[in-house]
Formats: sequence, structure tokens, C-alpha cells
Amino acid sequence: MNNFSLIIPTHNRHHYLKRSMEYFKGLEADVIYCDSSSEKYEGELYPNVSYLHLPDQNFAAKVLFALSQIETNFIALCADDDFIVIESLYKGLSFLNENKNYKTVVGKYISFKDVFDGHYYPIYQELPNDIDLGFERNAEVFFYNYYQILWAMYDKEVLIKAFQIINDAKFHNDNFIELTIGACACYAGGIKFLKEIWGVREITTLEHWGSRHSPITTLQVAQINGDYNKFQELVNVKTDTGYAEKVLNSYLSGQEKNSGLTVRSTIAKVIPKPLKNLIKNIAQKAESKNIVDQMNSKNLHSITSLLTRDGLNKHLYNGQ
Repeated sequence: MNNFSLIIPTHNRHHYLKRSMEYFKGLEADVIYCDSSSEKYEGELYPNVSYLHLPDQNFAAKVLFALSQIETNFIALCADDDFIVIESLYKGLSFLNENKNYKTVVGKYISFKDVFDGHYYPIYQELPNDIDLGFERNAEVFFYNYYQILWAMYDKEVLIKAFQIINDAKFHNDNFIELTIGACACYAGGIKFLKEIWGVREITTLEHWGSRHSPITTLQVAQINGDYNKFQELVNVKTDTGYAEKVLNSYLSGQEKNSGLTVRSTIAKVIPKPLKNLIKNIAQKAESKNIVDQMNSKNLHSITSLLTRDGLNKHLYNGQ
């Protein structure tokens, strides 16, 4: 077994667990599912899989419990409806083992539709440059050019610190969960952005918590329900005085930068919607082909096989 473990939190989504376990059963590492559903999952478990039934535990509490059961130095997190490319996990582990200043590693993401259409699509922005600049500069650079970091591989101590804060804070806006993890990652050391595909994410708004919470785009939004005060107090206690303010200021500056109108968005407003959708579909199909061409076919073959297998998905690909 490798010196990392994979934690997969889940809640009331047993329909995803069989598919996820089938995919990760070949991973040469321990895979821990922490499930807060009231009903226990009764499906088959594989030799490298542990299942923790923690009914009614919140997200942070169940991850913290899983962390308490793990002895490996590094931890990866994955959503129950997503995949992480197994070879990328091994590359991430190798990098962290060889580069002690770095405490977090992630890579590119691609997506597939919940009604799988046989294609994969790029998501998120271009990868940032690696950062290893000291914790203050790490935070300034990372949060100004923010990149999704929740589902990554970390030094175990990064996650313990982050989820202790999250558990104590009990944020109303779950977007503070990612900010807290990013803040702890930047404080602990460098962040490596692999050029390879890291995550393969299912895209749907039906069950995704991020779509249920307001994006943190202004200080006024951040202050709703006292979330910013809790973030400020708890992060500064675990790091340095003033560090939480630096994190949020850099993040809000980046959000303001990204919200500015571009030439492309201005032009897009005058294009008729049917033509806009046609252009988008053509571009997506071309991007999908590029993704498959760039990846080793083996990396996506096992995922595609699971997404088209009867009994593992709510929606089956019909080949059209």
C-alpha cells in the first residue's frame, strides 16, 4: 500500500457508492467512506475499502473522525459522485514525498454530465503556477488567482487543522469550507498544480451544496450570519494574527477582477441565444475530443465503462 489514504464523504447518496467503490477497488491505498446517512450502506466492500457509518454527523465531524482512524502521512479527498485519476494520485504522492516544502497537490479537472453523453468537458480556469513563496505570499497569489482545491491531496496535518476550524465554526455558507482549506494549505507550505488531469467531476445542480450558497463576492456577503467573524477568529488562532484578513482580501480582489466585463462577454450579449448554444456545443465537442486525445486511453476507459454500466448509474448513456 502507498503512504496515502483516500477519504470520500457521503450523505444520503448510496446510489453513488457502488460506482465509486468499483472504480477505486484497484487503488493501491486505503479508501475510507464516511457516511452520515441514517441508513447504513449494505453493499459489497472491497479489501482496500473501509466504511464508516456516522449517522447525522456533519461534513467536518465525519471527516475529522475518518482522519483520526488514518495513519498515513498524506490524505486525498474525493466527492462520492466524482473520480480522481489513479495515476495522478500516484504522481501527486511521489511529488509530495520528494518535495518536502510542498504540502498540497492537485491538477486539472474535466467533467461529465450526469446524463452521460459519452463526452468529457473542461471545467475551471487554466492552472495557476506552483506556489512556494512563504505563507503570506502563498495566500496573496493563490487566493487572487483562486483555483478549486477541496478535492486534492494534502499533508495530513493540513486537513486536521482545516477541519478543526470548520467543525468549530459551523459556517452557514459552505463556501467558507474551501476558503478554510485553502488558507491552511497556503500556510503549511507550497501547492503543486500538476499538468495532468486530476479530477473527473459529475456536473449537476440537483445535489451540489455549492449551488445552494451565495458566492463570496463581497465583504457584505462574507459577513452574513457572522461567518467572516468566525473565519477570522479561528483561522488567526491556528495561524498568525492578520492572516485570515489577508486571505479574504486577496480572494475578494480576485473575485472583483474576474467579475469585470471582457470583450468576449460583451460580444456574447448581442449574439442570439440559439446561435450561441450551437457555437457552445460545437466548441464543447471539439474540447472533449482534445481531452480524450491528451489522456492515456486507459485513464478514461475505466471511468467511461462505469458510466455506461447498467446498475451503477441513475442515468445510462444511450450512445446518442
